[in-house]
Amino acid sequence: MKEQDKKEIRQIFNEGFQQLVLPQFDTIYKNLADIRKNMATKKDLEDLRTDFDSMNRKLDTEISWRDDALKRLKKVEIKTGLARS
Repeated sequence: MKEQDKKEIRQIFNEGFQQLVLPQFDTIYKNLADIRKNMATKKDLEDLRTDFDSMNRKLDTEISWRDDALKRLKKVEIKTGLARS
């Protein structure tokens, strides 16, 4: 194979690569950029965890208060004679 033939083959390959493959890489890169934009960041996840922990503490406090309220109500009912011990 002559040097000129090799140059022509390289040129044809390069043109095909530029026309067919590189545009696909551009599309993939743009799609990945969109995905990255929509992904939650580490800070987002930490904030979500903080909110979740806060809600759990509030729920635990509410449940504890209601349990105590039931005990207090039972004591009142016993003292007033509305219920027997």
